Amino acid sequence: MVLAVVVLLCGGMVGLPLMMFGLARAEAEACELPSVPGSPVPGVGSWGSAETTNAAAIVAVGRQRHVPPRGYVVALATAMQESTLRNLANANVPESLTLPHEGVGRDHDSVGLFQQRPGWGSVRERMTPSYAAGKFYEALLRVDGWQRMRLTDAAQAVQRSGLPEAYQKWEDDAERLAALVLGLPNIDDIGGGAPTAPCGADDLGPVPVGPGGWVQPIRAPVGSAFGPRGGSFHAGVDMSKADVRGDAIRAAAVGVVEQVKCDWYTTCDHDGNTSQRGCGWYVDIRHPGNIVTRYCHLIQRPEVSIGQQVAAGTVIGFVGTSGGSSGPHLHFEVHRDVPAGPFHANRDNAVDPVPFMRAQGAPLGPGT
Repeated sequence: MVLAVVVLLCGGMVGLPLMMFGLARAEAEACELPSVPGSPVPGVGSWGSAETTNAAAIVAVGRQRHVPPRGYVVALATAMQESTLRNLANANVPESLTLPHEGVGRDHDSVGLFQQRPGWGSVRERMTPSYAAGKFYEALLRVDGWQRMRLTDAAQAVQRSGLPEAYQKWEDDAERLAALVLGLPNIDDIGGGAPTAPCGADDLGPVPVGPGGWVQPIRAPVGSAFGPRGGSFHAGVDMSKADVRGDAIRAAAVGVVEQVKCDWYTTCDHDGNTSQRGCGWYVDIRHPGNIVTRYCHLIQRPEVSIGQQVAAGTVIGFVGTSGGSSGPHLHFEVHRDVPAGPFHANRDNAVDPVPFMRAQGAPLGPGT
């Protein structure tokens, strides 16, 4: 059985209207870390005992070096992609075959959990899990802003892989395995979750609700306005500011989530650009009175699901730049008199969010 001692979880409600990354990092750093189990560690799910023991070693090195818990997740996802958490020898490196190993690869002269090449150390060093993990963390900590990056971007900044998006698919597995070896129900409990909300979206806390029951979706200036734009029609407003990437997006009023979708004609698991189309990751919420609000260009899969009831101010996702986007911002739409059922919010029933929100007592913009 994996034994661990959990001493203190992230606590306290955050009373600010929106949490900035600096506060999120401070909260994560305030979370104390549990102890790390010894080895060997029993296998779990698709991971055998050898793989889970290697995962425990990676986490232990991170803890010893005071790496923020998000780093454990990045390191585990990297090793999952590079070696499926096995300490690999290499048929092209004869010395590696004489050392303890859990499989044999053939990728150039790469060896070990992170498939590190000679510049990372001797063959023996690179095939020592604690050494390999330590070198990975050293490189990760030199990456400016790594805690604010998508997992795959942070990993790629260290690994320089020919498949830079490959690490992202392991994020959920890495979070679960990091929690497992620490004896936690969720890695968010110690601030190891996604950089947008390292202790989980629920810890971002409530915000003041206006007298009409509405709140600003984010606190940022309105840039691109509602109406005709460049020969087309802009059915909402764009809200942005410096360092807006990753800011929490709030449900503007009580309602039911009607749509959670990645536009079919774009890819949402990486940043978009102006040559792409559509909202990227987006959420539609239906409010009383046949009003629908739409929130576009989220950084990752939204935090809510179709049919979920949300209160005003519920965190539904985080600002990003997926889809047809020139940079991180929230595209916010309001639709009135929308017939029942999904996909009925369109250009014909869109209204200008600025006067609408002002009338609800929750004017858009950076002010209160």
